[in-house]
Amino acid sequence: MLRTPLYLGKTPHLAVGVRIPEVFLDGILNGFKDKSTAGGVMLSYHRETAPEYVINAPPGAYEITRGHTGTSIHRYIELSAAKAKEKGVAVEIEADHVSVTASATDAVRRITGGRAVTKLSDREVEKVLEYIRDEVREAASTRNIYFFTIDTCELINHAADQVTNDEVSTLFKDQVGDSSLLDKYLGVDVSLGGLRLKFDQLEVKRIALKLYRSVEVLERIYRIIREEVPWEFGVEVAFDETPNITDPKELYFILRETTERGVPVDFVAPNVGFQKREDYTGSLEELYDRVKVYSSISALFNVLLSFHSGSGRAPFSMKGPGVHDTIRRATGGLFKYKVSGVYFELLMRLMARHESSRVRRFFEEIYDEVLAFLEEQVRVRGELYDETLARLLEEHVRLSGIQGRYLVDTPLFRHYSFVALNLRRDGKRFIREGIVQLYEEEPEFKASVDREVRRLTSMLVESLGFTGNAALVRRNV
Repeated sequence: MLRTPLYLGKTPHLAVGVRIPEVFLDGILNGFKDKSTAGGVMLSYHRETAPEYVINAPPGAYEITRGHTGTSIHRYIELSAAKAKEKGVAVEIEADHVSVTASATDAVRRITGGRAVTKLSDREVEKVLEYIRDEVREAASTRNIYFFTIDTCELINHAADQVTNDEVSTLFKDQVGDSSLLDKYLGVDVSLGGLRLKFDQLEVKRIALKLYRSVEVLERIYRIIREEVPWEFGVEVAFDETPNITDPKELYFILRETTERGVPVDFVAPNVGFQKREDYTGSLEELYDRVKVYSSISALFNVLLSFHSGSGRAPFSMKGPGVHDTIRRATGGLFKYKVSGVYFELLMRLMARHESSRVRRFFEEIYDEVLAFLEEQVRVRGELYDETLARLLEEHVRLSGIQGRYLVDTPLFRHYSFVALNLRRDGKRFIREGIVQLYEEEPEFKASVDREVRRLTSMLVESLGFTGNAALVRRNV
């Protein structure tokens, strides 16, 4: 009998966000089964999911972005484990983006094109680590969590890139102070195809100044997980939510520092140039070369690449022509690929054009509620307000005047419709509850959702080259 859920190790696979597990799990797991593939199911901590005490708190107790799916850590894990057992699918349940961030809203801004506005003090970091322990404890209480992606991007000191050469040494001494780093990295001389990894003293100091605090806290998060989870689990390091494409030397530094600190990294996610919910439109040749370098560096530490921001401009766009094939070739097929918001986007599109008037009317209610909320956020400069939101709202209103109401494919609706699941009425998440109710009560709607989610999952698995990987898992279990 297949043991599931389980730790997949370094098995290449697709990992999928299950924002509304009651609605999405059937189609996702059937898609996995159709392609004889093992896969991951996940939610992002701090933003998509949260401990039950956050989910059950009254409106306004926490930011609307924290646990914004309305799905608790305990619930998504338990539902995923039960459904995987029912269908006999090898599944790894993951805690995605276990993040150090002062604000879930700042975390969301990083992925909607805005900028985080809070710089974390040491005291704030300690408070966040306490919250992370709560998250991990709830996950561990299910005894079905097998993977953790750790994200300390918010602690990267991007100002180090702008520091003058004269200032670097002083700041390195004051803020890092680990002189052993110089001997360690000045001795590096690695040839990787057309790239030679070699550091000079200023580079070591500047990179350490930029990344050292982030790596230190990453190790602390791993220790928290290790204390709370007494069984074998996997670890991914996420450094993708940064303003710039990852420098190869910085990737080398991150992997060397984490592995030497005893963090057993399975996957690492650099910023490869992907944008959330957008097709990749850059040069495929440049993408190949970049990914090839990252893959070669990661291989030095027995680590595989993970690709975040895997959703494209539309649910079935596959990130753009040739993209999946390019990363398959550059990595030799040894990688992990993550998608999440695309399934909710697909759901909104299905509801907008569904034959059932009940379904369409509820979509229109969702649309109106989301738009009204965002307009109010801009008007009062609420917690989600920033220049990006204001600009996208203005553009959305302009397009609506030309194309009519209920536009599901504008950047505003695609990037901000996530708030729908956390909007409250009389204390209840009426939109989330309404979607689940429709799914359970409208057979044709359920059938269309299951069919399209299954089709999307199958297409992703096939396009990424993960078909049949369940055989690898069976040999290793």
